[in-house]
Amino acid sequence: MNFEKLSIPLAFLTVLLVWTTTPLAIQWSSEGAPMTSAFYRMTIGMVFCVTVMLITQGRLPLSRESRRIYLVGGISIFLGTALFYSSAQLIPSGWVAVVFGLSPLITGVFSAIVEPEAKLTPSRVFGLLLGLSGLALVFSAGLRFEDASILGLAYSAVAVTITSAASVYSRQLVKDQSITGLQITAGSLIVALPLFMVTAYLVKPGLSATFSSSAAYGVLYLGLMGSGVGFTLYYFLLKRVSASKISLVGLVTPITALTLGAVLNNEPVIANVYYGAILVCTGLIFYEFKPRLGLRRM
Repeated sequence: MNFEKLSIPLAFLTVLLVWTTTPLAIQWSSEGAPMTSAFYRMTIGMVFCVTVMLITQGRLPLSRESRRIYLVGGISIFLGTALFYSSAQLIPSGWVAVVFGLSPLITGVFSAIVEPEAKLTPSRVFGLLLGLSGLALVFSAGLRFEDASILGLAYSAVAVTITSAASVYSRQLVKDQSITGLQITAGSLIVALPLFMVTAYLVKPGLSATFSSSAAYGVLYLGLMGSGVGFTLYYFLLKRVSASKISLVGLVTPITALTLGAVLNNEPVIANVYYGAILVCTGLIFYEFKPRLGLRRM
């Protein structure tokens, strides 16, 4: 059995699970102190990754190329996570996942600029327009839900744009480097942690926060699975497949995360949000899978 071929789909499935559960776990773990929660999450993730790395792979590479990878990864982790944590305080977790579902489309636009194989064909442009139409439906639901929803959706949209651009740039940096996903994650979290610490201190001086047992479990889960395992597998995939293909995990997460939020967190079921999620997923099908469906012409 070819372990390399098997490891890629297993990594995709694990990343799908992590991305589906992360928005709801963020809501449960924040409890009014989102940046403090994010700081503790990244601390747990960094300690986990550095410990496993030292045991299994030795020291952290510190070449010029490696430091650039850590810098890009750390800044993108900080900006994307901080914005997602902020948005999760203002909108239901499933809505965050729907906006995040645009990641393959936005990543595809950036990929088309730097990766020759990722051209914006007519079918991909059509898929992108469908996805943006879905986003418009979600924003229209936010207008009727409450005033803060628009700000929360805007935070999520900016976060997706930042992480999508960073994933394409990181792909160019890591694809020819002899550095593992675990090392990239450890180095990126080392860069990101001071940024989270300063932000958490400025938002809630003293980094003090009282967490319930469920919130503490949420922080632990996000630290180990979201930051440790999730980021490591993300960079593992990034070294082996294009950024646009990795982001196709977003094809499923809008629906699964909406369902999870409605069932476990009693989040409101608003028709326009689900219609928007369906449009986003349909747009992704046209964007990536149209030739396989036999639809050679529009």
